[in-house]
Amino acid sequence: MNDKFLYLLAQFDKETQEILAGHYDILQQNGFIGNQTKDIPYHFTLGKKEVDCEKQLIDYLDKICANTAYIDIHLSHIGLFGLGIIFIAPNMNFELLTFRQKFFSDCGNGAYNWTAHATLLIDEPEGILKALPIVTKNFKPFKARIESIGLYEFFPMRFIKEYSLNNTVSSNIHMSAI
Repeated sequence: MNDKFLYLLAQFDKETQEILAGHYDILQQNGFIGNQTKDIPYHFTLGKKEVDCEKQLIDYLDKICANTAYIDIHLSHIGLFGLGIIFIAPNMNFELLTFRQKFFSDCGNGAYNWTAHATLLIDEPEGILKALPIVTKNFKPFKARIESIGLYEFFPMRFIKEYSLNNTVSSNIHMSAI
């Protein structure tokens, strides 16, 4: 059984990376480290593919990303997956759903088994319960932009390639806190 997969990560602009890193810095200052994967940009995981699809996926990513504009989103709320993960999530929009569906068309009939989210902390329930008030105290909704797709293999982590979305067709909305 293969435990390795290829993952497509929708990666944020520099300002969004800094805002999310700031939230994690506050958690670290309060003694929280977590078990989330370190040393990768903040992102939404779009999904996974089998490792034998790598060459085909690389070619496909080149074409899709070259013809896809930056995706503006609004990171609007904090969420939990059980009591093991704290994340920041967007108001969902058509552009993000359409983009994801280019790679993962298994969404059928409007029922999506996917939650766009940027993980802040993976920890034991006790840690999540203690960290949650800190995150909620410091979080304010803000605009963000997806500017690239990272292709990775996990585990162990192997960075394969980053694909920039096409900024020439992007809107002129600048990313700033609301």
